[in-house]
Amino acid sequence: MESIQQRNELVRKYFIATPETPNYQPYYIGMVLFLLLFLLAPRMHTISGGLLGFGGIIGLLVTLKKWYDRRKEYTDTFKKAEPKATDRQMDEWLAKGLADVTAEARKRLDLSDDKDIAAKPLMIDGPAEKSYIAAGADRVLRFNRHNILLVFLTDHHVATFQCILDLGVGEILQDKTKEFPYKDITNLETNTTNQGFHYRNDIKTGTIGEQTFGLYTSGANVISVNYLFSKSNEKDSGYKFPDSHADSTIRAIRTRLKEYKDDFDVQKKQSF
Repeated sequence: MESIQQRNELVRKYFIATPETPNYQPYYIGMVLFLLLFLLAPRMHTISGGLLGFGGIIGLLVTLKKWYDRRKEYTDTFKKAEPKATDRQMDEWLAKGLADVTAEARKRLDLSDDKDIAAKPLMIDGPAEKSYIAAGADRVLRFNRHNILLVFLTDHHVATFQCILDLGVGEILQDKTKEFPYKDITNLETNTTNQGFHYRNDIKTGTIGEQTFGLYTSGANVISVNYLFSKSNEKDSGYKFPDSHADSTIRAIRTRLKEYKDDFDVQKKQSF
């Protein structure tokens, strides 16, 4: 079992590309040729032979130096990227993290299946601000910090729990809760953003494909979360986008709001 420090290091290196092994063949060929030139030069017994021998040893030393520098550069870069977490480890840690987030949300919101059978969590999972994003061996995009929104549609109100889950340390870094009755919801909104960015190999890179979901209430409460949007980007990018669960969550919220509105209209008519 990895320690927190070891796990954090494995996750950090997951987002650093492993360098390709350099082609050392030209260096080896050069070393052999310069060595042969150095060894054969004395047989010429001329000034030219001496110069060729001198050139051979200089060429050999220069080639050795270039080979050493290239090999050292590769070794240093390789150590910065390996060993890294596997795709399976990243997925297992995320699954464990999501279970912890759900348990914490129920605790903070004082919800349980026993108390309210309707309190089933819906989720939107996206990359947190300044998160690192990289594709695994399976081409699935993963990120080290998750901005998670859990939505509980109870019989009486909407309860939300939003947090940042750091896969490196396996902890919830920050969280907040919001609760309000259905009648206070004024608007649901989704929009595509091109202003987001992520990091890969410590290099800031523009967003791959991101949407924002926003929920607004009459009390000036705003809940928003970004998630990767695959429909218009997955095919072109060559990557597989992780399931954000956004579509099913937004659809469920809209359905519940419609049911509430229909029930409210029926009750209003019956009161007259």
